Amino acid sequence: MKYWWARRAVQLAILGAILMAPVVARYEHYMSARSYEKMEKSFEGKAVGRWLKTAEAGLGLGLRWEEGGVEGRRPRKRLIARARHLYGSAWSARVFGVSLTDLLAGAESAASSRGLRTALLTGLAVPLLATLLLGRVYCAWVCPMGLLSALARQLRKLLVFLELKPLSVELSRADKYAVLAMGLLAALLTGLPLLHHLYPPALVGRESHALFQAWFDRAEADLFGVPWQALGAGTLFLGLLVILEAAVAPGFWCRALCPGGALYSLLGRFRLVRVARVKAACIDCLLCDKVCPMGLSPMTDRTGMECDNCLACLDACPTDALKVRVSAKAVAPLAALILMAAPAAAHHILGIPHYAYEKEWPQAPVLKLVEKVGEWEIQLTGYPGRPKPGVRADVTVYAWEPESGRVYEGEMRLEAAEVRALAGPRTFYGPELSRPNGTLQKFALVYPRDGNYELTLHLRAGGVASTLRFPIVVGDPPSPWKGLGLGAGAFGLFFVVVRAVRIKKARREARGVA
Repeated sequence: MKYWWARRAVQLAILGAILMAPVVARYEHYMSARSYEKMEKSFEGKAVGRWLKTAEAGLGLGLRWEEGGVEGRRPRKRLIARARHLYGSAWSARVFGVSLTDLLAGAESAASSRGLRTALLTGLAVPLLATLLLGRVYCAWVCPMGLLSALARQLRKLLVFLELKPLSVELSRADKYAVLAMGLLAALLTGLPLLHHLYPPALVGRESHALFQAWFDRAEADLFGVPWQALGAGTLFLGLLVILEAAVAPGFWCRALCPGGALYSLLGRFRLVRVARVKAACIDCLLCDKVCPMGLSPMTDRTGMECDNCLACLDACPTDALKVRVSAKAVAPLAALILMAAPAAAHHILGIPHYAYEKEWPQAPVLKLVEKVGEWEIQLTGYPGRPKPGVRADVTVYAWEPESGRVYEGEMRLEAAEVRALAGPRTFYGPELSRPNGTLQKFALVYPRDGNYELTLHLRAGGVASTLRFPIVVGDPPSPWKGLGLGAGAFGLFFVVVRAVRIKKARREARGVA
């Protein structure tokens, strides 16, 4: 079980990093504003305070607690410097100057913009070479869906225990290639990326940013409850995947429908590191086939490009007939590409304090979306970061070319839509043309009610239509999940109890007849 433990440790560490990314961002902003001590005192004993302390503990590993010649003083500048080296999520991130972009994000971005930018290539370098060498390893060791599928397998066992026999529907592995092709074709024809709306790494990153931003915004207003209402359709979709895998089709998403899995499988077809069988040691026990999450047949060497190198088959093999074969050719290219990886802008959503908006601290926080489109850097800010319904909210966009200093002077439009958990988004504003103010593009809108919203910015960069999106929570909306969860739980419990009673009654009657 050594590989199982190693894989779970890596998956949990990466999930923890995804969840901590927005916390680290908020910690860095409080430190930069010299307000961390104030927030630390205000959040004492609260969950948000513990999250900030966890971020500081991680960033402070190995640092001497001293600054300005004062022993024991928090090393503020070094903590800020470390925090600024950690941005993004499993979809796209920058870690200590190295840009890392999911290959599906790169493919969809290239298709929607009808071009491949240098900054994008930089972020794809390390993941691409790792896939060429190791195959679909991202799916087994990095993607959060690996943990959700493991949860679904445990729930499936619970259903069996409760005598609720789950189905075992099998979908074709070719379906995921069709999903990938249709998604990229749609992006190419319309310029609108769609696959990230159903890709687990992107959903987990986006939902965690929305949750923690709302959590900290509420805490600054002395509201310390967990804002479950900040979680949107992405969380609902992930929950649905778990339920379907547990009750209907085990492992169906990763095996048959995931567009990211399809892309990683194609690129890793000729990988240099793979699991191989020693035929002389194999006793044909089928244990490796039974534990394979992808439903492959390692006992007969029928794995192909679908294998994600999870190594579960090695753990199951009683005779060590399965080995990891590593080609010497794999070492040099991997090392070279890691050294070549240069810093590049990652796509990330941050909640920043108002001092960065050229106003005195403390003020209500703003939202800031930073993204690089071609040679342009786009900064979109919203004030206040936690607007109230019926009150004007301002959105400002600044776009410039870092190398030349040239400011974007093209047309921009903003669209705002309310996002509802059990229905599609409802647009209430725009697309509205911006009001230029010097080098800034400004918008003003009024949110109709408490709820979850999404802002979409439309612009043209390099002659190509592009869109930027970021979520925002307005007011203090009630959580749809509480009522939905209680209702579903009560119905499920009632169904299970009634069914169990009927089964037991039938058994007693059968014994009586016998």
